[in-house]
Amino acid sequence: MDGITVFTLEVLLSIAVSATILVRLQSLLRRLGSETCDSGSGATEFWVAYTQLMMLIAPLLLVSWLSHAGQHTGLVEQLKSSLTTVLFGQFIGLALVGRAVWKTIVKGAPPLAASAVPAPASA
Repeated sequence: MDGITVFTLEVLLSIAVSATILVRLQSLLRRLGSETCDSGSGATEFWVAYTQLMMLIAPLLLVSWLSHAGQHTGLVEQLKSSLTTVLFGQFIGLALVGRAVWKTIVKGAPPLAASAVPAPASA
């Protein structure tokens, strides 16, 4: 396979995997957004759109940056490199989105009361 074909396949694979992940997360993101954001403020729609864009842009950016298309002579080596690049991009995209969601959950959580913390067990 030539480099252009491999790179095009990497980009298409990245978009396909991103779309699959977004379809799976869509209802969860909307529910989480409605629970953590003020209703009527538009923040939920912003964060859903932000997540969708990050899950497309971050993996594509990494594919374009880390692609080794055309540098390997063997087909198996090229496919392994392509799959690694695409999955690495998805991992980074999900990590960025997960970090943003985690910050909103932790910030919105009520603090633990002193009585809610279990006492250490005595030996």
